[in-house]
Amino acid sequence: MHRLTFANQLRGIAALSVVVSHLVGVFWGMRDFIGLATVSPVQTGPAPDVFVLVSYPWFNFGPFGVGLFFLISGLVIPFSLDRHSRLTFVLARGLRIYPTYIVALCIEVAVLHAGSLYWQLPFPYGGWAIFLNLTLLHTLSGQPSIDLVNWTLGVELKFYLIMALAAPLVRRGSVGALFMVAGLLIGAVLAIGQLPLGAMGARGQAILQQLSTELVYLVFMLTGVLFNYHVRGMMRLVPFLAALAGMMALFLGCWQLSLNTAQYPVVTVNYLYAFVVFGVAYLLRRHARPVRLLDFFAAISFPLYLVHSLIGFSILKVLMITWHLSYGTAVLMALASVVVLATMLHATIETASIRLGRRLAPDAAQPAGRRRQLGYVGD
Repeated sequence: MHRLTFANQLRGIAALSVVVSHLVGVFWGMRDFIGLATVSPVQTGPAPDVFVLVSYPWFNFGPFGVGLFFLISGLVIPFSLDRHSRLTFVLARGLRIYPTYIVALCIEVAVLHAGSLYWQLPFPYGGWAIFLNLTLLHTLSGQPSIDLVNWTLGVELKFYLIMALAAPLVRRGSVGALFMVAGLLIGAVLAIGQLPLGAMGARGQAILQQLSTELVYLVFMLTGVLFNYHVRGMMRLVPFLAALAGMMALFLGCWQLSLNTAQYPVVTVNYLYAFVVFGVAYLLRRHARPVRLLDFFAAISFPLYLVHSLIGFSILKVLMITWHLSYGTAVLMALASVVVLATMLHATIETASIRLGRRLAPDAAQPAGRRRQLGYVGD
């Protein structure tokens, strides 16, 4: 357990990084888009001085935090494979994602409805768009994201499917299997790039561009699985470092081949930062000790990730436009509000769904000490 303390704390850092990116950078840097997303007037006035700190072109808190999340998933998910059959693994991961996500999205839809009434603007989403967002099928249908962050959950679900399909090989620590999967993902990216995109319409192009991007992130997540192999003693140091270098090279090459090649290297470099930070923390993992604040944000990181963006933006708009509060005061109140909401969701829906998912494991009836000996880690 103590070997993975560093990963849990990085989860808290990742959540805070994404929150800073959105409530500071995106809020001021994409005003028109945020107005549409929150069904509210466009924010006016000069950006605060702190905006400069999060708008540096070669470092972006958002992709950096998401990169950490992806690496953490790659590290910890194989532990779940050790405890589960393929079926119970898929069911447990579904319970880990969907209950908390569905409740959070329902709250956000209610906030958007209230915002449309408050600002007297039309509500932009129909029942079909809401349903596709609730099921996380929106990226496959060209529907917009309602909460602005659920695209990463689509990537996570695809990663779970890959891990379930490759479960016997991952349990054995097969490095070749990971590179074979990476090769298939790159092949799919190349195949998408050869399609006649111009004949597919705007929606078809949006779907393929999103899929191409998600495949790139899946290659990146396989890097986290290599860390899992090493921490479990399945790889020696030199082959481990060589495999890391090879997988990262495939990730960078895959990004250049994808339909989002225009984002290379400005966005890609943030994933390299995440990789470096994760790697250094991994090297120092034996020195990691509990830090109350980081442990708290790590615990609520998933619900905080879900609710901070749309609800945080909506609260900021009301406090600044209607109540005429300064941005500094408003953002502290918005942050406090989403932290309280995330804590409530964690203490109720998330905790209960995690507990239910754990009970699906064949070893769930064994004592806690025995489960730790088998390599159990928190979800």
